[in-house]
Amino acid sequence: MLWFSRAGLMEVDRRAVEDFGIEVPVLMENAGRQVAEVARSYMMEGSAVLIIAGAGNNGGDGLVAARHLANRGHQVQILLICDESKFTGAAQKQLQIVRKMELPVVILPRQNDALIRWLENSDVGDAVVDAMFGTGLNRPLDAPVKDLIMQLNNANHRVISVDIPSGLDCDTGQALGIAVQAAHTVSFCGMKIGFESADAIRYLGQISIGDIGAPVALLQACAEKR
Repeated sequence: MLWFSRAGLMEVDRRAVEDFGIEVPVLMENAGRQVAEVARSYMMEGSAVLIIAGAGNNGGDGLVAARHLANRGHQVQILLICDESKFTGAAQKQLQIVRKMELPVVILPRQNDALIRWLENSDVGDAVVDAMFGTGLNRPLDAPVKDLIMQLNNANHRVISVDIPSGLDCDTGQALGIAVQAAHTVSFCGMKIGFESADAIRYLGQISIGDIGAPVALLQACAEKR
């Protein structure tokens, strides 16, 4: 089992591109497809799924998952936690694709009305994909995202977190004020060193390791030495 710090994971991404020519959209596609498969393992055929996406690569992974889930016949709703203008790079490309696929997209209002409506109209068997923030997050969350996570944690839906539950610090395993309580975390490349913290257990749920396509030798070089 490989264990990674925030800095180690950033190095994986950098070297995958610079040393191996594996571009970010390829890594994102691999990540999102694996999230979609895990989400499907919790869902009935044709059931609904809410993808909550931020503007970074974590959100882009979630949008890839949205595409694959829609292609498999699931009722996909996408909730963006920020304005579309904040999306850049590979995540912006994924947003353009889901727009062209005409998947329903709403932007988080301050009152979180979009989430409330989805939770009220969905079944217990429906799922939520948490793709708000990844391992780069190192600051406390503010409203309205903080309120959004609180509502999500109080709802009776299975949450699949992309790479790490949003709001959890990768290196310490501490919630940055608040964090998503996931039923399943798809952790890319390996385990995060913060997952060893006793405080992290309540947020992680079941953990599976997602393969983003980075060479094994690169992962081993960037992992924590144990």
